[in-house]
Amino acid sequence: MTHPPPHAHFRPRLATTVRLGLSGLLLFSLAVWLSLPLLGGIVDKANQVRDEYLPDLTRWRYNTQRTEQLYGFIQTLYWSNDAQVARSSRLQAQVLLDSFAFEPGNALAAQATRILLDIQTLARLRDSQRATLHEVQTLAGALLRDDAISDDSARFAASCTRLGLIGTDWQALRQEADQLQTRLPAGPAKNALAELQSRFTQLQALETQVGQTYQQALGQQKQLAATLNTDTALKTQQIAMAVEKEANQVRHYGLLTMLLFGAITLAMLYAFQRFLLRPILHCTQALEQLNTRQTVHLPGRTLFHELDTICQSVSQYSDMTRQQQHVNQELMQLSQQDGLTGLSNRRHFDNVLAVEHARACRHAQDLALILIDIDHFKALNDRYGHLFGDDCLRQLAGVLRRFSRRPGDLAARYGGEEFALILPGMNLEQSRQLAERVRQAIAELTTPTDSGEVVHFTASAGLIHTSNAPRHTPESLIHQADLALYRAKQLGRNRVEVAGEAVPQS
Repeated sequence: MTHPPPHAHFRPRLATTVRLGLSGLLLFSLAVWLSLPLLGGIVDKANQVRDEYLPDLTRWRYNTQRTEQLYGFIQTLYWSNDAQVARSSRLQAQVLLDSFAFEPGNALAAQATRILLDIQTLARLRDSQRATLHEVQTLAGALLRDDAISDDSARFAASCTRLGLIGTDWQALRQEADQLQTRLPAGPAKNALAELQSRFTQLQALETQVGQTYQQALGQQKQLAATLNTDTALKTQQIAMAVEKEANQVRHYGLLTMLLFGAITLAMLYAFQRFLLRPILHCTQALEQLNTRQTVHLPGRTLFHELDTICQSVSQYSDMTRQQQHVNQELMQLSQQDGLTGLSNRRHFDNVLAVEHARACRHAQDLALILIDIDHFKALNDRYGHLFGDDCLRQLAGVLRRFSRRPGDLAARYGGEEFALILPGMNLEQSRQLAERVRQAIAELTTPTDSGEVVHFTASAGLIHTSNAPRHTPESLIHQADLALYRAKQLGRNRVEVAGEAVPQS
């Protein structure tokens, strides 16, 4: 059932208007003369919208965009292995927070200060980790040069020289060093392993502090973004209420004039409805429907200059709000997409894997995960340049898109030259065959260089499949697939290795 608009209940009948009218021209002149103060108020409100509300809304919209950029800087500080990149991100985050220009003593200014302190703490902890990791690599290099060490100790020292800052299990390394130390006789090698144990303990403690600071910074950033979005919505509501108030005043005054004097001619009623009331109601309706997908067409040039001012102000505000909604949608998409390949990024991959693992546990479904890594990617970059390496990554991403078209499948860039496929509801044989097809398709790719040389490259893959998802966690699935990928690399590359259905160790 469609309800009539509110003003329809107050509209007088034409016959009553004619019978009660004394002089249409006189009442029209009187109504216009008495409406002049209200029309002046509408102009003032329109100027207020243009001079106060629209600049405020623009500032809040840009502040909202800055909070999304701030999220990217925090992520770079946490995940980057490059000290220069981390330092650049910290400086950019500091400049970005200073650009908000909140009033001193404001709650938002205090919140921005807390975020900056968390970012500085995170950068300092990462620098401490890098320095400690450098000491670990130095000790491992010295241990390798000791001819008296055992083969196991030599392999352990060699692996320590290749350690990275991200994704290393320091506790496991410390335990391994402890086991090796117990088997060594007293001497320099045993002392070096003891030093490595101490450094691994320091790195583990620093990693815990880094994780806590990272989560705290993200929480503060989300809270700041939520506060800014709330303030923007409040500004929108204030503008809608202000314009609606002026529209209701004009409407009620016109109806009261017709009821009191009892004679407004058909031309007066038509002119009032067509040239005064309709544009104002359209503006109010446009403001009320900004958050919906309905399209409201504002009137063109109206009879009164004041109404033109209102319509132009509302039109500008409507365009700006819809632009903000579009920007927010693009920011949401960018936060889930890898900028180079167009695949899902690591953040989106982690969320989807957690959801699919929960669904597999709930419905007892199969779940497969494939990790794919380009063979000798560093050598390709060193020989042909990083732009050629980017072309290789994009070509590999195109292959993954072709093999992840089922509902629920997800292709993601896991990090660097490593990619991932999530395959829910696919049994072991099907997932093994798909992994082989992906490997073969990658091997058949041809990538031309700037000089015209056609280059082929290969990739190795690690597959984990489970038909009993509760035995695993998302992290253990990634770990098992990564071990299978490492085995594929050790066995000659350009191959697919399948992880066993072992229960992950807690």
